[in-house]
Amino acid sequence: MTQAGWIAIATTLLIVASGPVQGQEPSNPSNTEATGLTIDLPACRRDMKAWKLFSPGKLDFDPRLWNDPYFKKRIKESDARWRKEDVIDVTWVDVDGDGWCDAIVSSEKEPYGNVKGKPILLFQPREIHLRTARGFKPFGGGKRSIDYEGSSFTVYWDTESHSAAIYSRIWQGNLIAGLGPGDDAFHFRQMMRASFAAHKAGNVDEESQYATEVEPFLYTSRYLPRAVVKRIWAEEAQRAGVDLAFPYAD
Repeated sequence: MTQAGWIAIATTLLIVASGPVQGQEPSNPSNTEATGLTIDLPACRRDMKAWKLFSPGKLDFDPRLWNDPYFKKRIKESDARWRKEDVIDVTWVDVDGDGWCDAIVSSEKEPYGNVKGKPILLFQPREIHLRTARGFKPFGGGKRSIDYEGSSFTVYWDTESHSAAIYSRIWQGNLIAGLGPGDDAFHFRQMMRASFAAHKAGNVDEESQYATEVEPFLYTSRYLPRAVVKRIWAEEAQRAGVDLAFPYAD
């Protein structure tokens, strides 16, 4: 994974940026960034019938074997194991912008999967499955979804592409996404806004969890210029009414 790996799901492709993203400070620091992202995801329709019928175990075998008694048993066992171990929680999001809810499955219960006024933050995402006219299928075009174990997701809505935009932080190396100056600044602002609100409420764990998602923004200018990061920190701290100094020296 490159330093600025990111997921842009307008065309159901995994796109990896090839290098650091250079930011620029907006001329008007008005608590808004030049971005099409929003935390307000549109409502979507859930196809629970198709989800119930979805059998990822079938994807491991030739369709001609599905009705063979031996393979039917193996598929059934595989599906049961999958639902028990990998589908502890499901976050329903219209990933590709077709009006239908797609499924992001997690191996643990997600505490911030649907918190009003805050971005969707998922700590244990495993797979993304898109709802299609023929039922659900793995995102990415392969037999199974790409495994996102070892990373976290922050899900926004892109008002320009009319699809979901997912920031991914890879835990190993603490690498995070880079979608571009305005989007990165927006992401940093949203995470710090949630973190400061948690600090104000005395929720230490939640404060740390949101701040950790954008920690690399604080100690490196790889993603955003230092001045932009410090300005957003000060604006959001003032907005939340907290007295927290910027944690890193220049």
